[in-house]
Amino acid sequence: MADFPLADLEPGARNLLLACAGAQPGDRILLVGETGKDLYFEPELCTAVAQIAESLGLKPEIVMAEPVAHAGEFPAAVRAAMERADRTIFFSRLGDQVRFNLEGSKAVMTYTLTREHLAAPFASADFSAMKQVHDALLELILNAKSWRMTGDCGTDLISDIKPGRDSAIAEFALELFPVMIFPPVHCHNMRGTLAIKHFVTSSSTRAYADSTLVLDQPVLAQVEDSRMVAFDGPAELVSRLKKQLQRAAELTGGDPYRVNSWHTGINPGTFYKGDPYEDLEKWGTVAYGSPRYTHMHAAGIDPGDAAFHLMGQTISFDDQLMWDKGRMVFLDRPEIQAMLPEDQRGFLNSSVLHDIGI
Repeated sequence: MADFPLADLEPGARNLLLACAGAQPGDRILLVGETGKDLYFEPELCTAVAQIAESLGLKPEIVMAEPVAHAGEFPAAVRAAMERADRTIFFSRLGDQVRFNLEGSKAVMTYTLTREHLAAPFASADFSAMKQVHDALLELILNAKSWRMTGDCGTDLISDIKPGRDSAIAEFALELFPVMIFPPVHCHNMRGTLAIKHFVTSSSTRAYADSTLVLDQPVLAQVEDSRMVAFDGPAELVSRLKKQLQRAAELTGGDPYRVNSWHTGINPGTFYKGDPYEDLEKWGTVAYGSPRYTHMHAAGIDPGDAAFHLMGQTISFDDQLMWDKGRMVFLDRPEIQAMLPEDQRGFLNSSVLHDIGI
C-alpha cells in the first residue's frame, strides 16, 4: 500500500472526528484498531487519525484488539477504554459486531479500510450534508406504504411497509462513517422472486466458520410472507444453500428461510480494489456502501446471520424511483443536490459509480 501524507488524510479525518463524531477540543477520543491475522483495517489508520486528532486539540488513545466471534465476546479492555473516553471510533470489525446493540455509547463504526479510502471523496464527502440526504431518503421510506425491487438477475420483489419507525426499520446503535446506507428496511409480507447469485456470506453480526458459500449458478427463491418457500436451481447447489442457511440460523435458533431486512448503498464514492473472492467478508465490509449493491439479511432471528448480495437493482417506494439499475437517481433531485456543497456535486450524483470488483 502506498504511503499517504497526513495532508492527504486530513480532510477525511476532520470529517470523521468533527462532523461525524462531534468531537470538541479537549475530548478524549478512543481509536480501536485490529490486531491478529487477516486484518480488514490498516493499523496505520489509527496512528494517522491520532496525529490529526492531536492537531485539533483532541486527546487520542489507541487500543488494538483482535476481532471476536460475536458481541458477547466483546473485549473487556476495549469496553473499559470506552468508559473513560468521550468518543470511540472503530477501525475494527468489533464495531460492526455491536452496531445493533451498543446502547449508551457515543461510538462511530468506520468503513475506511485503508488510508486510500480515508484520502478519497468516499470519506471526505461532507458528512453533515450526506446525513441530510440520508434523512430525506429515510423520511420518504417511512412515509411509504410499499416498495418494489427488480433486477436483470431475475429478482422481482414487492413488500409492504409497516407504519411506525420501529416497525419499518432497524436502527443502528452507533454512527456509521462515512454515510453508507439507510437503516435496514424490514421485510413485511414480502413476496415474489429473489435471485441468489454470486455468493452467500455472513451478515457481519457474528463470525462463524465457513461463513461464505460461492454459487457458480444462480438460485431463484420463491418468497411468500418474507419467507423463502421454494428454490429453483441445480439440486446439489440448492442442497448446499439450504444447509448454509440452516447453519446460519442455528446461531440464534430462528427460521433459516426468513428474509428479515435489506439496505442499499447511498455513497457513490464507494470503491474496492482487489479480488473480492480473496476475502468476501472483507469485501462486503466496504462494498455495501455502493448504490450498485443491495444487501439482504436472512436466516435466523433479526437481523439474521446470512446475507445475499444483489447488484444493479431498480428500487421504488410507492412508485417513486430511487435507484435505477444500481444508480441512485434520488441524488439527482434538485432539492437533494441543493443540500450538497457545490464543489462536491460533481461526485455525488447518479452518474458516479466506482468499481467494487463485481
